[in-house]
Amino acid sequence: MIEARDQENELSTPSADEIKKKVTRSSQGWARWVAIAIAVIGTGIGVYFWQKPKEVIINYRTEVVELGDVITRASATGTLEPTRVVTVGAEVSGRIANVLVEANDEVKAGQTLAVFDATTLESQITLAKARVNSSSASIRSVQAGYDSSKLELERTRTLVERGVVPRAELDSMITTEARSRADLDRARAEAAQARANLEEMQLNLEKADIVSPIDGVVLTRTVEPGQTVASSLQAPELFVIAESLSKMTLRVWIDEADVGVVQAGQEANFEVSAWPGKKFTAVVEKLNLSPTQTDNVVTYAAELSVDNSEKLLRPGMTANAAIVTGKRENVLRVPNSALRFRPPTEDAASEGSPLLAAPRWRRGGNATSTTSVGGKGTVYVLRAGQAQMLELTMGRTDGRFTEVIEGELEPGDEIITGIMRSEESSTGTRAK
Repeated sequence: MIEARDQENELSTPSADEIKKKVTRSSQGWARWVAIAIAVIGTGIGVYFWQKPKEVIINYRTEVVELGDVITRASATGTLEPTRVVTVGAEVSGRIANVLVEANDEVKAGQTLAVFDATTLESQITLAKARVNSSSASIRSVQAGYDSSKLELERTRTLVERGVVPRAELDSMITTEARSRADLDRARAEAAQARANLEEMQLNLEKADIVSPIDGVVLTRTVEPGQTVASSLQAPELFVIAESLSKMTLRVWIDEADVGVVQAGQEANFEVSAWPGKKFTAVVEKLNLSPTQTDNVVTYAAELSVDNSEKLLRPGMTANAAIVTGKRENVLRVPNSALRFRPPTEDAASEGSPLLAAPRWRRGGNATSTTSVGGKGTVYVLRAGQAQMLELTMGRTDGRFTEVIEGELEPGDEIITGIMRSEESSTGTRAK
């Protein structure tokens, strides 16, 4: 019996290896539960921080408010033209014997430009003089006949009064005297015509020399020596002469929206493609009342006088002009970007792009770049690190700055023109 109990005890008592395996299996189970717990806790912490909104810092871009000039301008495009252009033609017909000037030559009033061959004109003058002499001889001959008829008439009248000759003979002599007087008048008229024809031939001979009517420069020359010119139907164009190019005219087209502020005497500056970066000055001389309509756009022509003493400008150049229509000197002004600025809300700031000069999420009020004179404008100034809104009464604008007529804005204030969004690592003002 004792031996059987000993054998049973040996069977029920675990060995050392079994105890080690049980301990290892138990420790692995606890490690698994601890790892699961740590993963759950980490996930919760991650979800918490992921859902927590990020704190955004707003950096404002500012400019210092200063006194300055606000100059308003009206833009226009036009063409440079000579102040005065004269087309020189020919009043006589014939062959050109010589041309004495070239294009671009400067000429004086009365200077000979070209000369006709005068051979034909001189022969015509000789013929005209002969006609004058012939008409003079005719006058003398007719005059003698007229004087004779007058004497015969007086003699016949005396004889009729004495009753020596019949009355019919007196009537015949009266008719003869009247015809002689008419012949004398006709001869005198023909003589006057011959003298006029001679004067015309002499004048044509003088016109055989083509002279310049003004001081200026030859723009174009369309005639060559030996060329035959016929002026019977229309005076041919031989030269185009522009008055001295030291003074020129800039003809521009003013839009109907600007015509009310453009007046004679206003200053302007313009540029041409031939001299990039160089500004030329001009003065408004005249604004035409007659409109020009092109593609439903109404414009008015304005003439500006230009000093071209440097001779850099040429006729036909296209110019982009800016006419000074108003000037406000040493006034309080704000940049137009400040009039467009609106601060973002907290949600918009957290969702916006890095550079937000004119946020789309809160447009309102005066968000345009310009305001009408006397209109209201809204700006924001940076005071104590916060954006403070100010209502201002605005004046004229030059496209970049606008005059401040009235409002709680002083020189030296920092006016906000835009914002930069950054994370907490950047310095700035936290969005609230």
